Amino acid sequence: MQHSRAFSSIKCIVPLLTNRKYIQCDNIKLWNHGSFARTLQWSATRIIHTTTTVKTSAIEKVKSNSTFKWILEKLKFIDFEGAKIKTHAYSEYEYIVDKIDYSTFYKDFNMADTFFSWFLITELHVWMLMVRLMAEGKYGKLARNALVEAMWDDIEIRSKMLEKINPSIRKEQKVELSYQFNAAILAYDEGLMSDDKVLARALWETFFNLECNNPEVIEKLLIYVRKQINLLDKISSQKILRHPQIKWLELKNININNSL
Repeated sequence: MQHSRAFSSIKCIVPLLTNRKYIQCDNIKLWNHGSFARTLQWSATRIIHTTTTVKTSAIEKVKSNSTFKWILEKLKFIDFEGAKIKTHAYSEYEYIVDKIDYSTFYKDFNMADTFFSWFLITELHVWMLMVRLMAEGKYGKLARNALVEAMWDDIEIRSKMLEKINPSIRKEQKVELSYQFNAAILAYDEGLMSDDKVLARALWETFFNLECNNPEVIEKLLIYVRKQINLLDKISSQKILRHPQIKWLELKNININNSL
């Protein structure tokens, strides 16, 4: 099954402000779009003449306007850097689903080519990136939240592209996926902070759904996760927050005889 790129328009919906879609000042509306605010509506056009008889320049006159001052004060509170980081986090998610070789995961781990298998693979990589982002303080947390939002937006779009399902049933399935995701994060976190035995058990229970009886297969995924976490840890703060093209290991190059 080929997974289409249903995500291309998602990163355009990242809000600039957390709780408001626009700033309203009298008859002026500033709409949040990307990393800038642009004027949507002026009630009337004001012509300011600049001649030798005018002692104050046009720019100074505009600056003296109370409305313009109010706008400048409001713009001070807009977190442009945070908006950029949110956009990069959406791109980082898109880079996961574009660059991960899902077919190799299906083959090497004997997974059915289904939506749920795709979700398990995506979930694992999102978790690994979440771990790295949480080391970056305020903006890392912002990026982590945007990354998870991007995943759920993508899931919503992809689920609608599947065969027609009753909306109420699809909603119930999404709730079940959210429970699965929360449980996976807890299990993976515990495994990461513990030894390989605990992490291997978390992978067996969550990723393999208790159905894998081959220890070498579990070990291969364990080595993959440990190596990938190690590589993510080496990425600088500047790059992890602002350069969305994170390099992911190729599963086909993982050998169970390799050490970390």
